[in-house]
Amino acid sequence: MFSCTHCHHSQLKWSGQCPQCGQWNTLLEQEEIKSVGRIKVAGKKGDVVHLRPRSTSHTRLPVESVELAGVLGWWLVRGSLTLLSGEPGIGKSTLTLQLAQWCASEKNPVLYVSGEEGEEQIAGRAHRLGVVNPHIHFLHGEVVEDIIATLQSGMYPIVIVDSVSVMYSNSQGGASGGMAQIRSIAETFMHFAKKTNTAVILIGHVTKDGDLAGPKTLEHLVDTVLFLEGDRYQSYRILRAMKNRFWPTDAIGLFEMGEKWLLDLKNPADSILKTSAQVWSALTIALEGNRPVIMEIEALTHSTRFPYPKRSARWISTQKIELLLAATAKFGRINLDTDDVYINVSHGLSVGEPAVDLAIVAALLSSDQRKPLNHALFLGEISLTGVIKPVAQLEKRLEEAKKLGFQTIHIPAVQSRLQSTKGVSIITHESIASLVQWIKNV
Repeated sequence: MFSCTHCHHSQLKWSGQCPQCGQWNTLLEQEEIKSVGRIKVAGKKGDVVHLRPRSTSHTRLPVESVELAGVLGWWLVRGSLTLLSGEPGIGKSTLTLQLAQWCASEKNPVLYVSGEEGEEQIAGRAHRLGVVNPHIHFLHGEVVEDIIATLQSGMYPIVIVDSVSVMYSNSQGGASGGMAQIRSIAETFMHFAKKTNTAVILIGHVTKDGDLAGPKTLEHLVDTVLFLEGDRYQSYRILRAMKNRFWPTDAIGLFEMGEKWLLDLKNPADSILKTSAQVWSALTIALEGNRPVIMEIEALTHSTRFPYPKRSARWISTQKIELLLAATAKFGRINLDTDDVYINVSHGLSVGEPAVDLAIVAALLSSDQRKPLNHALFLGEISLTGVIKPVAQLEKRLEEAKKLGFQTIHIPAVQSRLQSTKGVSIITHESIASLVQWIKNV
């Protein structure tokens, strides 16, 4: 039998492409498992092994970083398998070295296994980052069987593997980084983590589309999937939990890349409010998980001599920009068909929720009309009919706006019952036309 390593489809003959999922070179020959003719009666010597259930509680390891602890659930659970992924150069190895620095002690040594760098290279990078904990041990290896044999000789409560894509298992064929290899390695470390009560952290790569590299079953095997994102040329980083069996996944961690390593970013609004422009940018508050985060939307409109104007956006969908431009032209009577349009979310923070639509249009209108917005806050979703629709959890966003000292806040008219805010001017809008009129009168 030939089984697909991606979707587990089985068939009698080999083929280059799996007919079930469409993946190439994923059909591998599997040994046929012969069924046992009969099952032995419990209590007698036979083929069935009876396991004795037991009651146990999770042993947890403290994490020094408040931002990282908030994503993990304030503790790193022993016996868990965690997958950390992100773009190259985003700071995955830096974050795991910091984690080793925080958790390593005489009673709880940490082992850092690397298949990409030698022991001296890792030690040199750790020294540059200021990681000088003597209880962090480094190991260079690529064959997973040799690594497991080394781990069994000494008990480490935390093991970091950098990275799963370069490891190789002798029990599987194919090159390292293949789907069969990655799945086999993940299963090996999963069994090791559960059997020895060790917290194992696997560093994974991403594909060109930004998805986790490897088969989809890799995400089902691990207990926690963490994704570190941001612009490698910017200082801000966001850590998201795509999956967590021990804690809700609606928490995020905000970090700032310092001179040596990642620092907790307790209040990102400070730098945004200090550097935000008065013209051609609008401020909004987006919800990242359950956390309100202030963001600055920058816009630039400029007339073009070419027959097809350019539409460019960073950290936001270009399709969303095109829809908002069409709605603004039809219902706001502001036509930008002869202008190039550029949109950017400052500090490299990506955003996709509809509550930022009003801020995007406000920034575009501010650039086109050359009118300042004076640090006003814009919250609202714009429909294809030009109506400003309500946003989710507006109360939480307004509470954050009060803490940041905003004096002017624009919200949908259907949520006008929230106008009772002392010291804050609440301006409501029913449609795009209302927002255009307000900006023209500024």
